[in-house]
Amino acid sequence: MAYLLVNNQILKEAETNLTPFLLNTPDVYKHRIWFGFGGIPMLDENLDILKIELKSLGHDLPVLFQNRRELFRLLKRMLNKNRFFRTGLITFQFFRTEEKIDYLVTCKAFNDFDFQINAQGLLIGISSSKLLSHSQNSNSRFGKATFWKQVCAEMKERPIPATIILNEKDIVCEGIAANLFMIKENVLFTPSVRTGCYCDVIRPEIMRLANELNIKVVEADDLEPKHLLQMDEIFFASETKGIQWVLGFENRRYVHQHTDKIYAALNKFLEIKTEKQK
Repeated sequence: MAYLLVNNQILKEAETNLTPFLLNTPDVYKHRIWFGFGGIPMLDENLDILKIELKSLGHDLPVLFQNRRELFRLLKRMLNKNRFFRTGLITFQFFRTEEKIDYLVTCKAFNDFDFQINAQGLLIGISSSKLLSHSQNSNSRFGKATFWKQVCAEMKERPIPATIILNEKDIVCEGIAANLFMIKENVLFTPSVRTGCYCDVIRPEIMRLANELNIKVVEADDLEPKHLLQMDEIFFASETKGIQWVLGFENRRYVHQHTDKIYAALNKFLEIKTEKQK
């Protein structure tokens, strides 16, 4: 990557000096956004989340982030200067001290033209680390970052590529930085926010699109690991990882008929939303 956005300026990576940020030993918070179809379709929704989360940490959004039109212009310029014309991720890093908040924006390109989806399917297990559903940061990406690192460290010792996280009541909640969806016949089940599940900007869109496809949506707070064995399809979804179809859990194997339909509808939605930004 050749160009970064640092405190309102687009700079070459070699010209960037982050020493003033790091000398203040700040807390660093990250937030990633998907770009594609020539735009950043979920930018506004992500900025709404960032505003709430930074406010909870005692800071307002930096001035540039409050001017969404100008932020969009600079982000697009950064992507164009890097010649990132397909899809990828934009990463916001906020360096927070008691006195101020600085920020660094970077980007990473994918080879895909569409929103990501895994073609192979994942084998999943159950994490031994439990989520606290009553935590005030239970739905926050910022608040969960340390917990997810703990789960990732645990997974390195296990032969499975993905895991489902339960809360302290042994109720199914989420994947690592990903929303969880399960399909039985023509019903889409997803953990309710009462479970402490992660909620990103993709979650409500998937539920809305499922309804448009005549798939009933149920937000449940009583799904247990045994219910996973009764499902026809399971997938994770997040803006940063895309749609991750689950191939199997224990001796159960899943199909992806409805998953594919939801993925196609989501792609179309993101493409249309991007066109409206132009």
